[in-house]
Amino acid sequence: MSKVTNLIITFSNLEDEERVIAEMKGFVKGDAGFHIVSVNDVRLPQNWYGGTRCLECNILIGAYNYLDLQLFLGFLRNNVKWEAPDLVQLVVQEQDDMKFRLIDLIES
Repeated sequence: MSKVTNLIITFSNLEDEERVIAEMKGFVKGDAGFHIVSVNDVRLPQNWYGGTRCLECNILIGAYNYLDLQLFLGFLRNNVKWEAPDLVQLVVQEQDDMKFRLIDLIES
């Protein structure tokens, strides 16, 4: 049985995307660690997404079994050195959700 969380993370272009991903790897998720991929990952085909232009933003994406979302949010708030934490957003759909919901890392 599984409990999948679909996760999209967006953040400012002020951030160093590779550094952010490296810091996120510090989140311990079972024995496998934490793995997330940028939509601009060099292992993906260039411009694999729709549209007529290249994306000009930072977007990370992944799907996780039994992700403790509150623990992960705490990790992002306390362990990733953001340049602009107020511009970090998570788009989340958990196992039984019918739609995604938007979570601001720093709540107003």
